[in-house]
Amino acid sequence: MKMNRIFFMPCLALLIFLGGCTHDMSRREIDEIDLVLVLAIDYDNGEYTVSGLYSTGGGADPEKGTGTGEEEVAKGTGRSAYEALEDLKLKNKKSISLAQAGSFLIGEAAAKQGLNRSLDFLSRDETIKMEALIYITKGKKAADFIQEGIENKQTIHEDLEAIEQKQQEILTRNDNTMVNILNDMKQTDSCVMVPYLIADESGYLIDGYAVFDQLVLRDYLDHETSDGVNFIRNIMRSYPVYLDNGVGLYISYTNTKLKTRLENQQVTVKITVSFESMLKEVLTQTNVFTAKEMERLTQEQNNYIRSIIEKPVKYSVENGLDILNLARQVENQNFVQWQGIKDTWADEISDIKYQYKVQSRISKSFILGED
Repeated sequence: MKMNRIFFMPCLALLIFLGGCTHDMSRREIDEIDLVLVLAIDYDNGEYTVSGLYSTGGGADPEKGTGTGEEEVAKGTGRSAYEALEDLKLKNKKSISLAQAGSFLIGEAAAKQGLNRSLDFLSRDETIKMEALIYITKGKKAADFIQEGIENKQTIHEDLEAIEQKQQEILTRNDNTMVNILNDMKQTDSCVMVPYLIADESGYLIDGYAVFDQLVLRDYLDHETSDGVNFIRNIMRSYPVYLDNGVGLYISYTNTKLKTRLENQQVTVKITVSFESMLKEVLTQTNVFTAKEMERLTQEQNNYIRSIIEKPVKYSVENGLDILNLARQVENQNFVQWQGIKDTWADEISDIKYQYKVQSRISKSFILGED
């Protein structure tokens, strides 16, 4: 009898535990939930609009969060982005979940109101994927960006996933994840850089960075200036080089190091870029594989990359904006001296002196038909 009691008590506890879990996990069936794949945030006439793109299919792929039907949009409005989301949830026929949202689009007008106003309510949602990507829709509302895609019969969330994959081929990491942007927002001495999207006939394209100063949209960088930012951030994986003498190269490895010095309130930044490239196109009759020609091409590609990294430096100096995140570098490498200029950092940016060192080597590319 005693043995039976010993056996019975653990079994009873197990049944109670399982019963509690079953009740908790069965609150919603998957076909009772609209899984938002892309969330758009806009602002107009003192009011926020939140638009959720979801699939109408019954059920979803648990890996991708994609349904099997057509894409539809649900909208809500409110005085804040959070209030707009709650309005969306109230109006929608089914429950709304952001747990599978892979992209968050912020319209230009909302970005001008402040990045924190669009992201604060998301940062407090425990279901949000921290690796979800954030984009700005240049020159238009994020909702219009989605609607135009639907009218063009694009599968929007898949196109945005394709953009992410393309970026991973070019960059060593995506810095516009939710967790990275939220961390950058804490560093108020430097600008927050968020990629902006444009639409063309073939789909969507990241054309550069949107610049946020004090969390408010300030400007857009062109493509080459944004490339220079990526080089200086040391996240560039590959890059084409086009020389005027009919030679094209492709960079397959890069490494950038920043060394800062702070003396007598003068900040000096030395940018060292090392990279390797291979020949991809030769349209000249000159034998480019001689030692002299290879040395000349090496110098030309060094000058080419230097011209790219000088673009964001020039922009930073002329506009007094720390788009290169130098405040953190200067503080980490000159902690004691930093205390004397941290309160006037915004005034120091235009007076920073820059030094450059670009070094590279070229490897011969494979040619079909040659031994």
